Amino acid sequence: MKKIAPVIVAVIIIGLISFIILRTRPTKEDGVIVLSGNVEVTETDCGFKVPGRIEGLLSEEGDRVVKGSRVAVLDSAELRDQVLQAKAVWHEAKARLDDLRVGSRPQELRQAGSSVSAAAADLTKASRDFERAEMLYKNGAIPAQQLDAARRAKEVAEAQRGKAAEALSLAEEGARKKEIAASQSRVGQAEAGMKIADERLKEADLLAPLSGVVLRKNREAGEVVTAGAPVYTIGDLAHPWIRVYVKEEQLGMVKLGQKAEVTVDSHPGKIYPGRVTFISSEAEFTPKNIQTREERVKLVFGVKVSVQNVEDELKPGMPADVRIMLR
Repeated sequence: MKKIAPVIVAVIIIGLISFIILRTRPTKEDGVIVLSGNVEVTETDCGFKVPGRIEGLLSEEGDRVVKGSRVAVLDSAELRDQVLQAKAVWHEAKARLDDLRVGSRPQELRQAGSSVSAAAADLTKASRDFERAEMLYKNGAIPAQQLDAARRAKEVAEAQRGKAAEALSLAEEGARKKEIAASQSRVGQAEAGMKIADERLKEADLLAPLSGVVLRKNREAGEVVTAGAPVYTIGDLAHPWIRVYVKEEQLGMVKLGQKAEVTVDSHPGKIYPGRVTFISSEAEFTPKNIQTREERVKLVFGVKVSVQNVEDELKPGMPADVRIMLR
């Protein structure tokens, strides 16, 4: 009897250990794999694209928001001034281009023509003065210096007449094609600057990137934030999933699209329909919060089970049990 007692104790201990291991590892019963995990949702940090001071926060934690709705706003006084400045630059460039396309005004043409007539009259007078000075010099009536002075006056008059004629020709011809093209480029640059300023002003409003629930409010009104700094964290509670881990020997039985049933302790007896939507292609060590120390040294594969959450009863981090239907 003394020899039998240790054997009985050993059998009892082995049975208890086996029971504990079976309770803590995934099971497969009647064509079903039973696994445990936690509810997860898609979380998005949203922030302003431009830096500035937060003027107002329009949503609080727990509020439901719709994609595209305004949830926060920056102080936009400086951005509005930039829009006005960009518009002024565009108007100036556009007016310059319009003038070049229209060409010279009638008043400018008349003025250029008058300059040509005046220059021609000056040249006629200078030519006659030179002719008289040349005749007087031949007769010995004037020195050579006076003849040279008359010649220089005639040359200056000829140059002035030529300059006036070129100015009239340019006024009649209008702006050159290259000058118009350069002005068009300046108008395009000004227009682009105006659009950029308008977009920056629009970015003073923070819009929800997805429909969901505000999980965290990361900033307060009055704070100065940099571009991209998270202001809200929004979660998509309508499309949660449970991440579970399957051992290698069971992985072959799990397929994409397989139906699943999800239950949580918060709503006992209620089953949430789900479906396998992701199977990891790489093995990893079992997470510490899933299995015992002995199980953690084994490699497993992550599986995502997407579930319907019509009434928003499933919350991020909530423990859940998953039954994957193999047939």
